[in-house]
Amino acid sequence: MKRHTERASFWLYLIPPVILVGITAIFYAPSLNYPFQFDSVANIAKHFSIRHNAFSDLFLKNTRWISYWLNSIHYSIGQFDPFSYRLGNVIIHTLNGLFVFFILFLGLQRLRRKNFFSNNAFLISFLSAILFLLHPVQTQTVSYVIQGQLEGLAALAILSMILCFFIRCRVKSYIAKTVFTILLFVLALLSCGTKEIAIIAPVLIALFDWFFVAQGDWALFRKRIFLHLFLLLFVVGIYIYFLKPEFFTNIIGLQKVAKNNTGNVITHNPASKITPWMFFRSQFKVILHYLWIFIWPFGISVEYDWLLSRGLLYPDAFFPLIFLLMIAFTGYKLLKKNRASFIGFGAIWFFLCLAPRSSIIPSPELLVDYKTYLASMGWLFLVASGLIWFVQYGLRSIKTVPNFFSEKKYGVHTFCLLFAIGIGFLTVERNTVWRSGTEFWGNVIKNAPGKARAYNNYGVELSQNKKDFQGSVSYFKKAISMDKNYADPLNNISVAYSQLGRLDDAIEAMKKSLKINRYYPEGYNNLASFYIRKEEYDQAEKMLKFALRLRPHYGKAFFNLGRIHLKRGEKEKAWECFRDSCTKADFDIKFGFSVYAKVSMELKKYEDAIFAYKKMLSIDPADKDAWFNLANAYFLSKNYMQAKQMYQQILARNQNDHRSGYNLAETFFELKEYKQALEGYKKVYNLRSQIPYIQVRMAHCFNALGQKNMAKQELERFLNEEQKGDKNVLVQLKTKAQEILTKLKTEIKVAT
Repeated sequence: MKRHTERASFWLYLIPPVILVGITAIFYAPSLNYPFQFDSVANIAKHFSIRHNAFSDLFLKNTRWISYWLNSIHYSIGQFDPFSYRLGNVIIHTLNGLFVFFILFLGLQRLRRKNFFSNNAFLISFLSAILFLLHPVQTQTVSYVIQGQLEGLAALAILSMILCFFIRCRVKSYIAKTVFTILLFVLALLSCGTKEIAIIAPVLIALFDWFFVAQGDWALFRKRIFLHLFLLLFVVGIYIYFLKPEFFTNIIGLQKVAKNNTGNVITHNPASKITPWMFFRSQFKVILHYLWIFIWPFGISVEYDWLLSRGLLYPDAFFPLIFLLMIAFTGYKLLKKNRASFIGFGAIWFFLCLAPRSSIIPSPELLVDYKTYLASMGWLFLVASGLIWFVQYGLRSIKTVPNFFSEKKYGVHTFCLLFAIGIGFLTVERNTVWRSGTEFWGNVIKNAPGKARAYNNYGVELSQNKKDFQGSVSYFKKAISMDKNYADPLNNISVAYSQLGRLDDAIEAMKKSLKINRYYPEGYNNLASFYIRKEEYDQAEKMLKFALRLRPHYGKAFFNLGRIHLKRGEKEKAWECFRDSCTKADFDIKFGFSVYAKVSMELKKYEDAIFAYKKMLSIDPADKDAWFNLANAYFLSKNYMQAKQMYQQILARNQNDHRSGYNLAETFFELKEYKQALEGYKKVYNLRSQIPYIQVRMAHCFNALGQKNMAKQELERFLNEEQKGDKNVLVQLKTKAQEILTKLKTEIKVAT
């Protein structure tokens, strides 16, 4: 009997995690190749340092260093291919879901008092983890790549600290306790490099201790009070070091203010600053929204066009406050009756996790759903408990339920799996908004029509990805009319005008944009491109140099400066700009390297060309022209052995590549491997009318191999046939061939 119980316990720790991992992978798999959206573009695809960041450079440098390091790893895997980044987020999310399961399961099944929660420890833990992993609200965190990393890593650090603390409380050995204590502080140190929300980790660990370990017993909790205190001082001390004391004194003194983001105004007066009190009273409705979206996840959005509340007595602040006070009073009554009430735990966890960002610290973002990621564990724990209680009650009330689906058998388990499948499909559906930029910003416009940047960014998608420049203009105009201080739509409408051939309108719009934001390098680069088209090169050069002062690693500005030098005939200066655009700046894309390689070949800078072609192939290994040109660069640099290997690799993939076949023969010729060269020339012999050198080279090979009569015949055939090409070159070649033929005839005559 005991062995059977142990075996059953073992499978409870193994099968549920496998199921959780499997269903999460299935429902998130369709989204793994979706492109970057929103801030992920700026923080990943346009983040120049991602190419060079190393662990040693980033370690303990700021409060988000782990995310920067992780992105550098992703970049080393696939550069800016979203798959690696998105897969990483799903893995982090899955680990968090597993931690939710194990933390709740281990905690609930070890309760000293038998109650609903301990009796249903597995079901509550399993359904809580399912909700955490598959709820549609979580897609904003997981699919919003940069925020998924930050929020996900912070949650992973905190949940791992809680699990570590719980194990420390369970082990008996002094050595084991010491090891887990050290590990706890190491995890705390690492948590401070994820996101600032990790500052609440010590408080959450103490909360977990009270409800799951001490279970409401002050005498037991007090035994670990110094551990909690030291952990709190340790974490707060690290954040004081990172953020400086002034950050905290400004918050405590209610001195910290925020400004509206252009295109995302949340104050009724766009010029107003966001004060702590304004932000605090506006969070009452936000918190209710956060609670509600986990009950009814329809209509959720990446952005909302909500405004700050005008005052405490206004309906959008007063009534939510009353509702929250009612929740607080109910919680107080429950905790007064039972100091270890798990309803109280779920509620306190939720509100504690929201407190740093939904209280007195003002932000230009009034609400964003990803801020509920860690907080959701507490609320979803209550939702899962409520659902299980309701299902059990229903199964007890229905007497005709088959035995397999009864409460005592697998009825609730079946409900959990069916529920998982249902919300999993909702998650897949919700994730489709990340499938393309037009879907993403179209959804934001639908749900938040008061957001100027939604119209601007939708217009960008139409112009850049759909090439619908005319259609994008109306969206840019809408954004401009909604926010007069918003420079981006002016910049973008100017680009659309330029594509429509309206260069003067483009220049005028760009100048207006730069009046609003004088420190916008993209604007100066775009203005320069318009001047280049108008052949006003001096003006264009001035704009580009200013753009490079603002952003020294701006590759497109270097590239356009190279274009100007080419127009002026300054090929050496152009080459320097093209080189810098992709080696010292962020235009390190295939096109950037291709131009650098091409100009390098023209200037006979073959080593640079070799470097550039290799970079092209690291980006696109299937580029046949790059393979061929790289082999040519090796040949022209007189690195014949490397050229030979390259041509042979090309021909191994395509034996009908005659240009590579001819060049391979030329390579053998330069290496004085005349037999192989002759075989190569014979394979491309049908091209002799287009490449007259073939016959002359063959004659040379025959002669070198002692076959003088064959050499004589080949030269005579060459002199009697018509060839295509430059007449002057052909005349010189035939003159040279005639001289060789005359010499050969003399040698043959002497020999006989």
